[in-house]
Amino acid sequence: MKVYLFDGGKYELFDSLDTNFTEKLKKRGITIGNNTTIDNLTTIGYKTTIDYNAIIGYKAMIGYKAMIGYNATIGDYATIGNKATIGNKATIGDYTTIGNYATIGYKATIGDYTTIGDYTTIGNYATILKTPPTFSELNILLLTGIVMNKGRGIFYKAVTPDLTDFYEGIYQYKIGKGDRNEDLKQDQKIECGKGWHFTSLWRAVSFLEKRDGVIISATIKLSDILAVHQNVRVKAFSNVQIVKIEGLV
Repeated sequence: MKVYLFDGGKYELFDSLDTNFTEKLKKRGITIGNNTTIDNLTTIGYKTTIDYNAIIGYKAMIGYKAMIGYNATIGDYATIGNKATIGNKATIGDYTTIGNYATIGYKATIGDYTTIGDYTTIGNYATILKTPPTFSELNILLLTGIVMNKGRGIFYKAVTPDLTDFYEGIYQYKIGKGDRNEDLKQDQKIECGKGWHFTSLWRAVSFLEKRDGVIISATIKLSDILAVHQNVRVKAFSNVQIVKIEGLV
């Protein structure tokens, strides 16, 4: 097999028949179990573990510090994000994307052309054969990891210390309050357009990183969501609160 490994700031193609191939894996902290099959042109990130009897498809991309369980199957052209975990005997379909830090449970099946967002957890034995309707609670769960209850969910956002948005530095959120713009229309093609943008707690924390700011939460109705990606663009939100994140960063 020939696989891409990170080398000198970029990915280079290496042949498993090379006499020093095992040493190249060890140097990068990569562990590949016995009887594992890896198809050609797969990309394997630093410090990744692929357990025994796993099958990795053609041109799959395995991220940094990913964990692939024993007897797991990763389809052709699939992408497994950084620090994602694929459970033992799980199946990931062709052209499917599993986000960073996502967890796919034991014997779970994720179908072809499906996207699972960052930090999302899919339980043991779960079966998702295709991406659900865009504006469904299930799709929001898969992309953001946020569970909606009776058409409402709690979403998160990183803002400056005075609760002003980072992007333009103009709009200021208010504790206990919300806002609404009925002129905005649902349009999945517009990810970063007009409206307010919220995401999962962990993506908000990751965005904040070393910035000086805080995390806020807000209640959002399913009917007010305008676009669903790994964040949501909305026309309305309510009940803004500051989230205490000490110990999370």
